[in-house]
This record gives sequence, structure tokens and C-alpha cells, in this order.
Amino acid sequence: MDIETLRSITSYCHWIPITQGLHKEFFAKNFPGWQWNDFVPRLLKKKILEFKGEGNDSLVKLWQGLYISSDIEAVTFTPSKNGVKIELKLRSEVDVK
Repeated sequence: MDIETLRSITSYCHWIPITQGLHKEFFAKNFPGWQWNDFVPRLLKKKILEFKGEGNDSLVKLWQGLYISSDIEAVTFTPSKNGVKIELKLRSEVDVK
């Protein structure tokens, strides 16, 4: 899941789409078998996503006040018998100029 995909998901981090069930339609269409709670709350718990990063050049703004490190290029979620494994793909030093 690249940063743009995460940005799309975090746009549902608001009470209107949650209470109206809009997030369910989005996930059924784009991530069959997954739920919103499989992604955003897990990333918050692991401190991969954070709130209030405005003005911090080392963070990228997603949506609804959520930010992610600019060092992260993508996030992979893999189901396992112990839950969901989260792996981060970091930008390589070669790409940073």
C-alpha cells in the first residue's frame, strides 16, 4: 500500500463516513476481506501514523490530521495466525537527493 492509497484510506477517518457506513462500501470494493480497523488503528497503535505533524518536514500529511514519516514509501499488511503483520518499505538512500 503506497502513500496515496494510505491517504485514500485515512480520508475515511471522520465520523461522517464512519457513521454512514461509507467506509464499508469503499473497503468492499477496494480491499475485499479487509476492514478499516485492519489498517488505521493498527498503524496508530504502532505509531506509524500520528496526529498533529503540521510543520514537521520529516512527516507527510495524509488526511484528517494524520501524518506518516517521509522515510516510508509503502506499508504491507499480511494476515497471519497471530493477527496482521505490518512491514514498512523505506525510501532507499539512493532515491533521496
